[in-house]
Amino acid sequence: MSNPRSSPLVHSQFFDGEAVLALGEELHLLNPVASLVWQCCDGESSADQIADDLAEVFGAEPGALKVDVEKAIGEFRSARLLVSDEGALTAGHAVPRVLTEYDLDCESCMEAEPRAFRTVLEFGGLLVVIGFDTEAACTAVEAAFSIYIVRHSDIPTAAHDARPAFSLTLATSDVDARGMKPLHLLYRGGDVVVSGRNASRVLDALAPYLALHGDLSGAGVVAIPGLVVAKAGTNPGEPVMLLQAAARLTGREQRLAKAGIMVADSPAIWLDPATNEVVVGAPGVSFDSRSLMSHAEGYPQLGADISLLSSGRYPVHAVSARGAHDPLSALLAFAPPSEGWPLAERALEALDALLESVEIIEGDDIRG
Repeated sequence: MSNPRSSPLVHSQFFDGEAVLALGEELHLLNPVASLVWQCCDGESSADQIADDLAEVFGAEPGALKVDVEKAIGEFRSARLLVSDEGALTAGHAVPRVLTEYDLDCESCMEAEPRAFRTVLEFGGLLVVIGFDTEAACTAVEAAFSIYIVRHSDIPTAAHDARPAFSLTLATSDVDARGMKPLHLLYRGGDVVVSGRNASRVLDALAPYLALHGDLSGAGVVAIPGLVVAKAGTNPGEPVMLLQAAARLTGREQRLAKAGIMVADSPAIWLDPATNEVVVGAPGVSFDSRSLMSHAEGYPQLGADISLLSSGRYPVHAVSARGAHDPLSALLAFAPPSEGWPLAERALEALDALLESVEIIEGDDIRG
């Protein structure tokens, strides 16, 4: 039997020595010993070698952990968390999972017209289906994100049949069929997450949302829930504030703009733990914005758009969260244990280090 190797389809997070493994919709909680065994399943070491290594770590006699290690590896195999003997040599070519985490069965989605055009991109081991109303918009996005495109012949049936995780609707005239002034829209599942009067905004906003599923570790940043806000006119290099926010801002940006507040058009806060800076934009994602901006020129500008924080790095001068009086309360406000945002240990450590060095302001999240 080959050396145990973890499947590339498994996503793992570690908390206080224990691991949570996710394979599709299945979750597996590992105790500290099993978590250590899992981290050793790299295909380079046999079960006996892993047992000897862990025995040395714990100061136990050689072979003392053999039974426990073999039991853990057997359970990993039964749960399909390891690549099979036949698949070990082709583990790097495993088919990624299709992104299905968003609510795609909402009432508005069921009533909406099906997207006539679609493309499939791969980010961080996930296949992301994007739908479009027009072929031209589909072509423009494929040109911008060309290095992530999955060839049609390589797209599994699950992705062919999946509803788009993201969708773009670009208004083709100043007035829609109902005689109302439309907006250009970016959907995540069934929710409108970005709306703009200029098509360039929703086209450009797609990149940060895709970045959430990319290789953030390679970009040197971690994602935490919340918003980056600043006074009007703020440029990269100037200080910003992080704000707890339980809901996205769609529909509220105009009110903030009138109050002299700018926001980052992004689904999360990208925090660089090495510098305590916020990265605005799409870290870890390479794309050609010129093709998107050029395509946007072909669509009507439906009025003046609000001003957003430009892509770049910003130092953090304060963190604002409801009920925050000290770093611990602010940390819990951004990462409440009962909420569904699975913050990785590295993100919690980065946020905790930031809170020790900046001003903490008691405030409220922005709501309608």
